[in-house]
Amino acid sequence: MPHRRVASLLLAVGLMVFAFTPSVSLHGADAPKADSIWAHWRGPTGQGYSTDARVPLTWGDKENLLWKVELPGRGNSTPIVWGDRIFLTSASADGDERYVLCVRASDGKLLWKQTASKGALAGKTHAWNGYASSSCATDGTHVFAFFGTPGLFCYDMDGKLLWKQTFGIFTASTGWGTGASPFIFEDLVIMNCDNDGAAALPAGHKPEEAAPMSLIALDKKTGEVKWKTPRNQGKGWSTPLLIPMSKDRTDLVLNGPHGVWGYDPRTGKEIWHCVRHKGDEDALFGEPVPVFNKDTLFAASGRPGPFQAIRLNGTGDVTKTHVTWDVKRKGSRDVGSPILWNDVVYVGDRTGYLSGHDVKTGQQLFRERTSNRSFSASPVAARGKLFFLLEDGQTIVLDPAREFKLVGKNKLTDAGEFRASPAIADGKLYLRSQTHLYSIGEK
Repeated sequence: MPHRRVASLLLAVGLMVFAFTPSVSLHGADAPKADSIWAHWRGPTGQGYSTDARVPLTWGDKENLLWKVELPGRGNSTPIVWGDRIFLTSASADGDERYVLCVRASDGKLLWKQTASKGALAGKTHAWNGYASSSCATDGTHVFAFFGTPGLFCYDMDGKLLWKQTFGIFTASTGWGTGASPFIFEDLVIMNCDNDGAAALPAGHKPEEAAPMSLIALDKKTGEVKWKTPRNQGKGWSTPLLIPMSKDRTDLVLNGPHGVWGYDPRTGKEIWHCVRHKGDEDALFGEPVPVFNKDTLFAASGRPGPFQAIRLNGTGDVTKTHVTWDVKRKGSRDVGSPILWNDVVYVGDRTGYLSGHDVKTGQQLFRERTSNRSFSASPVAARGKLFFLLEDGQTIVLDPAREFKLVGKNKLTDAGEFRASPAIADGKLYLRSQTHLYSIGEK
């Protein structure tokens, strides 16, 4: 399929998602252009697509690097862009302090830094994770930042705290921390609060201190809880995904430890669910955000194991009725999410392998080792190419095809790891290491 046609299809999907999220307003004299917005994790469609035709395909320490700025603290959250403002989270090394940052997109100047939390229970976290992995979300009026136990914080665009909501202590029996990002829908901000609940509380805490094992929606203006849907699936790190089904139906889809669930985003009522293999405990993770086309959802478990294609528009338990294929992915851990292009789903794993799967059968079309480093970031697509960022700052650029077609490798030098997913806005590619933010654009 010609790249021009693919780009138009991606634009149509993006506009369709915007149509279902009126909270993302593009009106008014001060509103930025649509291509200057990357308002939440994985961009307008939640799948990493960008229709920006100005993003460079090559860059490095001395090529097409517009600016590089050191950030206060450390973090793995994705840059969130609204016009000339970039929002990120970070934290002190021990997690005692959590920060929300605003950087000017034009020159990298730090416009404001707010200490959202100090002295809250930091808890344990995985070395891959840290204390600031959840990305912000914005509607151009509010900026939302989530830090697990310290809570969910809402600021205005100038850094004034509007409200905060604490849910309780987020627990994980493995001590791996939190990572889900807030999601905006209409007048709501929706938060995945998957955790291990009271059973995994540190010694000395009462059961009622644990965060609810739920999906929770709050009024984005006041922080008031509007609905709460119990999940009780244990620890999880996935971010909700919005799928417009029809004029009258929109599904909020959430991957999780036990499988994939679909909810009504306005009420929190469950619409459907598809259970992952019971008894296969090693596969019960579900942090990769699924990807979808017009009729099918593709969901990976996050560990080598079940990779499923699930037909959309189902209701109730669709485990036996809507799974069109179910294959066992081999190899290593998936921390990042996949990306879909035409008839192939592409996945990067923790050992530097990139693989492609046929959307009709799940068959693995290729599996190529690109590096001895890990893919933790989720890929993005622009200008008909796919960008996969490795932890060492190297980006693998692929020509999407049913075979492995390497276009090039671009490298940035940084002492920190690159685990944040890239963002694209206004002709710029934004890459974030744990300590620095980079702006890449045509010079």
